[in-house]
Amino acid sequence: MQAINSLIFKLSAASLFSAVLLLPIMSFAHEDNSANALKKEVHVDKNLPLYETINSSYLANIKPILEKKCFDCHSDSTKFPWYYKIPGFKQMIDYDIKKAKRHINMSKDFPFISHNTPLKDLESLREVVIKNEMPPLRYVIAHWDARLTKSEREAIIKWSEESISKLREFRYQ
Repeated sequence: MQAINSLIFKLSAASLFSAVLLLPIMSFAHEDNSANALKKEVHVDKNLPLYETINSSYLANIKPILEKKCFDCHSDSTKFPWYYKIPGFKQMIDYDIKKAKRHINMSKDFPFISHNTPLKDLESLREVVIKNEMPPLRYVIAHWDARLTKSEREAIIKWSEESISKLREFRYQ
């Protein structure tokens, strides 16, 4: 019986060790090379009064939430965890951050640095928050407090919907 328990323990340890080593490799194997990922960054005039109004609301109400929950991957101000220096984890984290910032980088406030228009960024943000798609599970496993609370989700959805409405109204004037 003791031999069986020892064998089970060794197999479990080997499986866990293999998973930790293979996870970063699997991440790189699935790199997104789609046309959307290769689009150029969209440049907008941040001095438009409409963007200034939306950004003002963003700075006051939304940025503090996103700083706590999203900026580790979607900005230039990443706070690396203690395990960042461990080989395998470092590469996985670097890959995730590169991929996240390629999609949307919130470092320069609204409108975000992105390969999309500000309107599409807001629509994507709203959808991601409604569907609770961010952060990815493997990030949440190590950062339990990364999930948005109900009130944070409501605030982001409200801000994004109001901003979307303003941008659509402006576009059709």
